[in-house]
Amino acid sequence: MTKNPMIKSLLAGLVMLLSSFNFAAADALNGQQLRLYCTSQNPQDDAICIVYITGAVDAFTTIDLMGQKTSGAAPRFCLPDTAGPDQLKDVTLAWLERPETDLEFAATLLIWGGVSDAYGCAN
Repeated sequence: MTKNPMIKSLLAGLVMLLSSFNFAAADALNGQQLRLYCTSQNPQDDAICIVYITGAVDAFTTIDLMGQKTSGAAPRFCLPDTAGPDQLKDVTLAWLERPETDLEFAATLLIWGGVSDAYGCAN
């Protein structure tokens, strides 16, 4: 366990936030709902937005890496090391704000679209 009190506080806050979040609803989150979380002035909503986006991106990049390692597939995502949570949120929000984006689609698919557009590898 870490000895840094700031890290302990951050982890405790994250555990409390995640324990209060209804994960059944997260499965059905659409773009409109994600946009509401991400544009809310409520810090808990912002945390849900960030956790949802970074979790999705983590899953995408993990699957991408597995494909590269197991079957030699070309990478689909080329995220720079500087792409942090706030930048991923900005990329996602920009994608959600496009007039052609259908906010009724699953939030995960819309995150995929935004991240692919911003950080897709040129093959």
